Amino acid sequence: MVKLNKVLIDTNVLIYMYENKKDIFDEVNIIIPDAEFFILDKVFEELSKVLKNKPNKCRLIINYLKKLLDLNKFKILEVNSEIINKHPKFQKIDNLLIYFSNKYIIYTNDKKLKDKIKKFRNRVLVLKNNGVLLS
Repeated sequence: MVKLNKVLIDTNVLIYMYENKKDIFDEVNIIIPDAEFFILDKVFEELSKVLKNKPNKCRLIINYLKKLLDLNKFKILEVNSEIINKHPKFQKIDNLLIYFSNKYIIYTNDKKLKDKIKKFRNRVLVLKNNGVLLS
């Protein structure tokens, strides 16, 4: 059985963390003490798309993430270009998160994504007002 302590963070959680100055890593470590955190290499592209009308905010978030990366808060998960080329649906980050959900716990605030992952009987972390919920 695969030990699920690897947490793959969705872009919306990273934006939430920046906007609310909340340490999303400490919240998870309460539930999963030996958690390892990852973000997809494609997250930086997605941030640029999501925040295209807010380039200054995008730049600030990316700089913030680079500082967290330097502090070893998370690792970058490189997406093999063969996967994306073979399966055009993997151009979308949500589809990549679903794809990786059998090896990683997905950390998201996206209800539709959470429901899709749960259909595969995989684990999801969701931010709540008083902490984090693992389902």
